[in-house]
Amino acid sequence: MNIYIVEDDIFHLEDIKITLDELGYVCVGSSDKPFVILEEVEKLKPDAVILDIHLQGEESGISLGNKIKTLYKIPVFFTTSDTDKNTMNLAADIGPVAYLTKPINKDDLQAALILAQKQDVTSLTEDVINKEEEVIFIKSGNKLVRVRLDTILFAHTDSKNYCSIVTEGNKKLSVRYSILKLHEQLKNEEFIQPHRSYIINWNKIDSLHEYDQTIEIQGHHVPIGRTFKEYIYRRLKVI
Repeated sequence: MNIYIVEDDIFHLEDIKITLDELGYVCVGSSDKPFVILEEVEKLKPDAVILDIHLQGEESGISLGNKIKTLYKIPVFFTTSDTDKNTMNLAADIGPVAYLTKPINKDDLQAALILAQKQDVTSLTEDVINKEEEVIFIKSGNKLVRVRLDTILFAHTDSKNYCSIVTEGNKKLSVRYSILKLHEQLKNEEFIQPHRSYIINWNKIDSLHEYDQTIEIQGHHVPIGRTFKEYIYRRLKVI
């Protein structure tokens, strides 16, 4: 089983590498720089990613873990010295395999990696189902509304626990999800985050306005967050 490690503390990094080796797993790469990580994960295709929740002193590890799960369908689990309940709840929103506190116990790490192997098989099965269906049902009042994924333009945060999904024809449906949880539920690599409060359908982009850093989708202007800018520009095919 090949593992990629995201860790910005050299001592913890070396400790995890040694433990993986003792357990018979292979560390195929490591980094603490978000955009390097995404490039290497795409190239190396590890079986799981061990992810420090606090990269460079921030909770950027949660957002990065969500991107890895969504874009590459790779199981992730978090490591941290932080046992704050709010942080754990935010991390839980993206559905990691496990949440391990540092220093990492060898037996706990092995159990998490076994779970990652099981989840990987499950994810592959779910991917086939999702490709066949390509629809979701959204609860609206006392009925379930059928929505084709390819009609969704974007979604944005309304409050801490609610998001609005905007579809073609400017129809708006409210769902009780955080933006990270909604992103995971969509389970489609065409849905990306250009901003911490937005998800967009990549195939619906009409233009990108460089002056005010917004993406235009059928008359709507979605902001591009600073931490997402590099990824957006890398994915664009500019001639």
